[in-house]
Amino acid sequence: WGLVIVFLVIFLAFWEKKRSVKEIFADLGLKRKGSANSVFWTLALIPFFLVIYLLLMMLSYFLGSVSFPQASGSSNGPVPLWYPYYMIIYSFFPVAVVEEAFARGYMLDRLMPEHPSNLTEALPAIIVSSLLFTLYHLPAYLRVYSFSLPWAVALLAGNVFPWSIALGVAYVRARTRNILGPVFIHFLADSIPIVLLLA
Repeated sequence: WGLVIVFLVIFLAFWEKKRSVKEIFADLGLKRKGSANSVFWTLALIPFFLVIYLLLMMLSYFLGSVSFPQASGSSNGPVPLWYPYYMIIYSFFPVAVVEEAFARGYMLDRLMPEHPSNLTEALPAIIVSSLLFTLYHLPAYLRVYSFSLPWAVALLAGNVFPWSIALGVAYVRARTRNILGPVFIHFLADSIPIVLLLA
């Protein structure tokens, strides 16, 4: 994650000639202006996010069970009790913040330089950025999480891609170039399974 954020900061500073850290972060959508509108449009899409979760549950039912890392132990010994809490914090920063800054604040924003007023104009950029964001997750799903290829493809197609489309729609509809709403929903999507495992 450090490499991604360092790359973005250096790239924006030298290639796009951004002169201050505040300007760089604002250019990635990390700013106060438009926060309320960003959160509103993201929350307005919660029914769609619930549908994504239902589809994922149906997909897991039809594909059979999948083994997720257990909190009680691993091949390297027992997992410390603090680890799930660390993962909840980690799912906010760096994961949600850096991934949204890159996927929405940088990549989607650059694919549609003139921020469109309607979704039809923005749809090609949303689809391309979501596809790239989904493919970016493939190595982690195969190596870090050790999913089989069919499971990795199913989870990416049924989970990451639709989430990315929905967050792209929220980002465009807010018309503020602010990623606070997508960061919030991304954090919830990544942390709720951990909270459920703790419960």
